[in-house]
Amino acid sequence: MPKRIEELTVADLEGNRWCVYHNDEEGYDSFEFVIPDTHPDFSEHAIEIELANFSFSGGRVFKGLFDGAESFSVFHNGNWHSFWHGTSKPNKNTVSEFKEFLNINQLALPVLAEAAWSGVSRTYSGLQYVDDTGAIRELVI
Repeated sequence: MPKRIEELTVADLEGNRWCVYHNDEEGYDSFEFVIPDTHPDFSEHAIEIELANFSFSGGRVFKGLFDGAESFSVFHNGNWHSFWHGTSKPNKNTVSEFKEFLNINQLALPVLAEAAWSGVSRTYSGLQYVDDTGAIRELVI
C-alpha cells in the first residue's frame, strides 16, 4: 500500500527500502507518496527515501531519512528536524527550535549524515538553504 512521505517512520525505513510512487489512475503523486520494496511496483531506479544515520560530534547517533536528492532529516520524539530548507532561508523561529532540539538532547555540531543504501553523505554545521543567487548557504549553529 502506498504511504504518504510525511507519514514514514524510522521503523518503516529500517524495515524496508522505499521509493517514490506515481500512479495517475489511482491518484498517487510522486511528490507525496512512497512504496516499500515489497510492493510489486517498487523500483531501485526510482528516487529512494532512505534510512540515514546521524553521527553527532561527541559520539551520539540518531536516525532519520535522506530524501534521495538533498535533504537529510533527523527523527526524534515523533518529530522530523531537517538540515536542508531548499530555497527558504530558515527563519529565527526555525533556528531557535533547532537549537532547542540540539540543547535538550546534548548534541553538538557538526554532524555527519549518511544514507544507508546509497552511501550519500553530508556534513552539517547548521541549517542549509539555497540563496537568491543559487548558492548553498549554511546558518552555522
